Amino acid sequence: MRYLKSSPLYNIPIPKVYGWNLTFDNPVGAPYILREAVPGINISKDGRFYALSAPNIIKVITELAKVQAELSKPSEFNKLGCIYEREGPNGEEETGDFYVGKMLSFPTGDEEEDAFREQYLGPFDSLQELWQARIERETLSAISNWSHLPSDSSIPSMLPPSKANPQQFGELLQLLSGLTTLFTPPKELSRLVIHHSDLAIRNVLFDPETLKITGVIDWEFASVMPLVVTGRFPDDLGWEGNEFARSLGKLGPTNQPNSPPPEIWDHHYYDWTSLNGVAPPPSPPSMTDYITYHHSPATDSIDLFTNPTHTPTSTALEYLSTTSTTSSPPSPPLPAPPTASTPATELTTRASRLIKLFYYRKYYAARLAREDFALTRLMMDSVAYVKFNEVVTGGAEKWFMAQEWVREVYWRLMEVGESKREVLRSGEGVVRIPEVVRRRGGGREVNLE
Repeated sequence: MRYLKSSPLYNIPIPKVYGWNLTFDNPVGAPYILREAVPGINISKDGRFYALSAPNIIKVITELAKVQAELSKPSEFNKLGCIYEREGPNGEEETGDFYVGKMLSFPTGDEEEDAFREQYLGPFDSLQELWQARIERETLSAISNWSHLPSDSSIPSMLPPSKANPQQFGELLQLLSGLTTLFTPPKELSRLVIHHSDLAIRNVLFDPETLKITGVIDWEFASVMPLVVTGRFPDDLGWEGNEFARSLGKLGPTNQPNSPPPEIWDHHYYDWTSLNGVAPPPSPPSMTDYITYHHSPATDSIDLFTNPTHTPTSTALEYLSTTSTTSSPPSPPLPAPPTASTPATELTTRASRLIKLFYYRKYYAARLAREDFALTRLMMDSVAYVKFNEVVTGGAEKWFMAQEWVREVYWRLMEVGESKREVLRSGEGVVRIPEVVRRRGGGREVNLE
């Protein structure tokens, strides 16, 4: 925050920082940042954002896009990692001498494990170096933690043993390592920029009258990253659509005994563009066997997305804050997943609102293009890279969850031929993968057992 506020490169309203400590070894007993109070309101509370009129939502989107455009300016740093400020010779904190150091990571509570992970936090010279560091870390973790498994089905995972076992891990380890060389972003997407990592409406304060931004907060995990992995929409513009699509079977097969888990992405949203295919599922979604749904009895009657004037209970908010499995959950609680008995009118209402979010996302991308011509195709060209980065850095559990996607990407890139793969390695092309993978790319494997 101090760097961005002091740098002449950026024009972003950021509160002044008076002090901070990012460890648990301080009088407070937790990481903290002491900053100035700034005027403004948080319009994510109680679903206020979704209650705004369309013209006012456009104003909010425009303001957010301006922030991302500012952060997308070429950085003065040449490494990937978090920004730190060196202390002065006499312990002075405000020296103005900034540098890129290790990425930040949530402590696990295990000192030995935290010390092990710290070796793989950078800083890094390239995205490929970051990915290979994570792959090496996961390999060493497997060697340490899985060398005494009583059976192949003993790996702790939300997925069934058929989808999470040492053999699957070994295959994914090789596929991901090989693919890192092909996911070389082209030059226009390779420039290093400042990545907020959680640019969402809940982390922005707005003037209640003009809806202009008065302050952007929550910079703890901001870092220097290639532009290509910052091509993400604010969560408020679509995360709910992924859950709804998954519950209706839109993200891959879900009701067969050996079917793969549906695709789940934290930073890429399913595009609802029409009411086609919106119908109650024939039975309760079996994908709950693979991942815990963000829902509890406390939220049964709460749907701030379609009923933004409802005030959530503290019980519901507490549940969602402690059980969410994504790094960036949506601002309001999610409605319950539809079932065979869900009225068609309710499904249509929810889908219609998700279609509106599709157009808001496209307008957000259009505003980025308006602010900087170089960002015109960012949200289109970065999709596969954002997904790949999420998989690799998500660790073994994410590898297992995305295994069908990883295999599909591998086979599709095998089929394009070496000349086109060389184009990707050289950073002269863009990787494109279908929205939803259903093994269309082949996979020329025949099991003769």
